[in-house]
Amino acid sequence: MPDSTNSTSKTKVNKIQVIRSYADVSGIQDNVVHLQDTPGSEFSSSTVEFAGTGNVLFVEDGTRLRNTRLRFLGNDAVIHLRKSHGFLRLIATVFEESVFYLGPGATFTSEARVLPTERKHVIVGRDAMFSSRVAFRTADPHLIYSVESRERVNPSDSIWVGDHVWLGEDTLLLKGAKVGSGSILAARALITKKIPSNSTAAGVPGRIVSKGIFWTRPSVHGYTKAQTEQNLIHSGDDFVFGADEHVADVHGLERELDAATSGIGRAAWCFQLDQMDGKNRFYIE
Repeated sequence: MPDSTNSTSKTKVNKIQVIRSYADVSGIQDNVVHLQDTPGSEFSSSTVEFAGTGNVLFVEDGTRLRNTRLRFLGNDAVIHLRKSHGFLRLIATVFEESVFYLGPGATFTSEARVLPTERKHVIVGRDAMFSSRVAFRTADPHLIYSVESRERVNPSDSIWVGDHVWLGEDTLLLKGAKVGSGSILAARALITKKIPSNSTAAGVPGRIVSKGIFWTRPSVHGYTKAQTEQNLIHSGDDFVFGADEHVADVHGLERELDAATSGIGRAAWCFQLDQMDGKNRFYIE
């Protein structure tokens, strides 16, 4: 963690602490905050709330936050945000010991809603493209049990999204969703399971409607006829993902995260994930 963060303790905080500007950061107690007014950064129409202790907020220097609300409702949770060329627009609430990790290069059309709860996590890789009203939930709101066994049948689960994923308008990712790098989630898709890399998923529930595709960021809305013709073929392979020695063991990574016993330990895991640079790290077959 950068040297400028506040020290943490287990002293009980009796009231909600709120950051409304960079000047408020120094007054936060019993939580760790790295949110600095640095060249290129912005913190406008945004707030951060702490209703617990031992939480860690890391916002990379130069990040621009707009219309963002970050809330910690519990202890030892982490929000780790990397910067982008545009604005980060988030409404995120993390509960006890949960983690929200957002890799570098994400873009947003409107605010995305993120709700990691019951010690599960939302992990999003680099270069994600968020359309309007994308949402993540790692848990059902309430408990569901089997009539016969009386055992719980709706356990919570983490959500993982790989690198260079296009999340379409009104996409909803629920517990257990695992999306491979290079994929597209179509508008209004409901994602609950594994989506292979370089695939398109659509529908409710989401199903694979195409494989072996890739996408690029330029918007066609303003294209002239000449530009359309110039882009009928794309010869690069930057966004084609495959199996190699760099593919990560996601289950192993999550076991390491769950072994952490404090917010500081979970924050350290996020910094380790920052260093995982392999192109195919989140490839899913």
